Order: sequence, then structure tokens, then C-alpha cells
Amino acid sequence: MFDKTISKENGLTNHAMGSDRYPTPKYYFPRRYLLVMIGFLGLCMAYILRVLISTTVLDMQTEFNYSNSFKGLLLASFFMGYLSTQLLAQPLCDKIGGKKTLFIGLSLSIISSLFVPLAAPSKVAVVFVRIVTGITQGITYPTMNWLMSRWYPISERSSLASKTWTGAYVGTILVDFISPLILEYLGWEKAFYIFAGTALSWSILWAIFIKDNPKDVIIGIHPNELAFINETEESQPSEKSPLINNGVGGQYGTINQEVAQDNRANFSAPNGASFNQEEPLDNQIGGDNNIELPYFKVVKILLTSKALLTLLYFNLVTSWGFYLLLMWYPTWLVSVGVKTGIQLSFFNALPYIISVIIANVSGIVADKLMARGVKKIIVRKVLGVLTGLIPGVFLFLIAFCKLSNSTQIAFMVIIVCSNGFSAAGPQMVTLDISPKYAGVTMGIGNFVATIPGILGPLIAGVLLEKFNSSWTQIFSMSGAFYLSGAIIWLLFASSDKVL
Repeated sequence: MFDKTISKENGLTNHAMGSDRYPTPKYYFPRRYLLVMIGFLGLCMAYILRVLISTTVLDMQTEFNYSNSFKGLLLASFFMGYLSTQLLAQPLCDKIGGKKTLFIGLSLSIISSLFVPLAAPSKVAVVFVRIVTGITQGITYPTMNWLMSRWYPISERSSLASKTWTGAYVGTILVDFISPLILEYLGWEKAFYIFAGTALSWSILWAIFIKDNPKDVIIGIHPNELAFINETEESQPSEKSPLINNGVGGQYGTINQEVAQDNRANFSAPNGASFNQEEPLDNQIGGDNNIELPYFKVVKILLTSKALLTLLYFNLVTSWGFYLLLMWYPTWLVSVGVKTGIQLSFFNALPYIISVIIANVSGIVADKLMARGVKKIIVRKVLGVLTGLIPGVFLFLIAFCKLSNSTQIAFMVIIVCSNGFSAAGPQMVTLDISPKYAGVTMGIGNFVATIPGILGPLIAGVLLEKFNSSWTQIFSMSGAFYLSGAIIWLLFASSDKVL
């Protein structure tokens, strides 16, 4: 381990690393934050394109005389396409790399959104365009997982991944807050042109700064940061061990300090821009696990594991409520008396603003708890239970209790923002159980989670027509799903490494 005094004498500091094991220059910018920031923006843009239709459809329905049933179909059409490419992400990443996979997919998704206003007069055409938007965006989360497993050190993975994933909430906030104002003053068509046009700037940033491996980043990376990123868990504690892991290093195992020492000696540029890296660093990534298993064998092994099966059930039932509310929430707000314009913007955005705070705080707390020796599975289970229990309880209260409109809105804010707990909980399990095949685990998980994204909005539209715009059946069904997910997660969730 480096001596802090020696590190300071050589112009190195530990402030950027969060650890004195891998000191870096005082004003060095940690390169892993490039993926945090640009990945955050990518998910932000992806969710803007996904969610924008939920607000614009209010005006589109009036202009083109859409029924509630067709409205449900239109809201679900994105997920029909989104489902189809979830399992293709890992093979694409392995073949052409994660950078190219996400660049091509998300850029095409942005371009397709520009055609929604042109297609809107035709029901067939507008559904087709939304399906294409979903197809091209389906690789987003699995590819991001593939990259995060290569860019984020284990001891910071929960907090950095949570920061990246909150881009989805911020994208939703921007759409929910800004789009009603655009609709009121410029028209719904301009919303697609403004948001999609702005999103194209992300493609430029991604193309310039992101690489498949952090060692190749264009502005150089300090060898100590690279050693920190490549730090691995030499052994993961079994879930049968005590709730608190004793001993220094606890959850994260031991560190190969010789790599860090050698890398420190090789550092030459004071600004961290260029280095002497004679050792092939690809060999450091994955340690002794560089043997690639056939894709379908990986899928087979994962699908027979308790950890992934539990995650799939949790994703299935909680995504039912999340996606249904994501797409129908603005419509529901209007039904309980929220006025279009600034009031709708505020209540649209509020739960997602709180979600950003919850996701980031829970990610930081999760890493700190595990660093102090609290078992990873305990952290993941608590956050997963909160993700399912809170919405389940409050949906039943809204469905069956006589509440004022303001109370219902307050409860709905609590319901929607509770999804923020999943960022450092169930979502992290896709990285926990298979860091090497994180794209596969996320692809399978998202594939299952997308099914209710298709069925939920469709069934909601049918139920609203059948029960005279009553939401009781929709909320009680979603509440039951959420509660069952919390119970199954508590009993069977696992974070032990499978592959």
C-alpha cells in the first residue's frame, strides 16, 4: 500500500480515488466519470424519447380522435420493439464493442423519433415508428451494463451505476416538466423535433470520449486509476456467512498492490494524459476468467440460477406497475383535476426528481455499508423490498380508500419515486451475479421486464373503457403485483456470483 507522505511528495493525492491505495495527481479528473456523465446523458436521452409520447398523446388523441384502446396500443408499441433486441446486446457488444452498439442503436432511436409527427395522422404508421424506436433502443441497458462492468471498480460500483442509471429519471423529469409547456405554446409536434434534435448532441460526445475499455480513453488514464478499476473480488462471501463480514477489506477481498506500485512507477505525464503501459492490460480485466463461454451456454446457466429467476419474477411484477404509471401517469393526473400547463409539468416531474435523490443516496449508502462489512445480499434485499412494498401498499390505499385528490396525488408521488431504491438494489444484481456477462443478465432481465411494458398500457386502456374511466381495477392489480414481488425478493433474492 502506498505511503501517503510519499504520494504527496510525488505530487499524488488520494482525493479522486476515494482510497489511499491508488493515489493520483491533485487535479486529475478520474476517467471513469466520463462513462458516468455521458452514460447518464445517454439514458436521459433514451428516456426522453421513450416517455415523450405519454404527454403528447393527450393532444394527439384530441387531434386524431384516438380511442383509449388505441391510445393504449400506441403507448405500448415502443415496448413491442424494445422487447425484440434485449438479448442481442451482449453478442453485438462482443462482436463490435459496447461503444459502437450503443452509438448505433441510440442514434437510430433518436432519428426515428423525428418521424413521429409525420406518421401521427396514420395509426399504422405512428405505431410502426414507435416500434422502430423501441427496437433500436432495446440494446441500451444491456450495453450500458457491459460497459459498466469494465469501467467501474467493484468498491464504487453501486454508487457509480446508480448515478448513471439516474439519467433515466432525469430524462423523465425533463419530458414531464418541459413537454407540457411546449405543447401549450408551440404544439406537440415541436416537442419531438426539439427533444430529438437536442439528443443528437449526445451521439457526438459518445463517439469522441467513450471506449470499450477505460485504458483506451482518448485523454489518457492514470495507471493507478486503471489498477483501481481492474481490482477484483478474489472471493465473494457466501450468503450463508454472518450478516456482517469481519476483517479489513470485507466485501471486496484483497488487492494486488504490486500492480498499483508498478503502474505508479510508470506514470510520467503530470496531467495524466499519456503513460508507459507495456503490460497488456486486457489481461487484467477479468483476471483468470478470460475464457469466453458460448452465448447460449451462458444463458442456460443463468436461467437455471436462483438469483436470476428471482430477479426475473421481481422485474416482471414491479415493471407492470412502473411502466403502466410511466405511460399513463399524465393521463391520470388530468383525471384527478390537475390542469394542463405548468401544474401538470410540476406534478409530472416531482416523483422523478425525488427518484434521482433516492437512487443516488441509496447507491452511496450501499457502497459505504458494504465497505463497512455489511453483506451485499442484505443491502440488495432491503432496497428491493422497499421498491416493491411501498408502491404496493399505497396503490391499495388509492384504490380502496376515499381520499381527496391532493392526497391521491401525494400518494402517487410516493409510489412512483419508490422505484429509485431499485438502482442500488435489484438492478445491481445483474452486475453482482455475472460481472463478465453483465450484458446477458441485463438483457434477460429487461426482456422479461418489457413484457408488462407491452401488456400494462394495453390492458389499462381496455379497463378504462370497460369500467367508465375508473382506475380501481388497474391500481389494485398493480398493487398486488408489487407486494408479491417484495415477498419473493425477501425470501429468494441472491447476489452470489453465478458466472
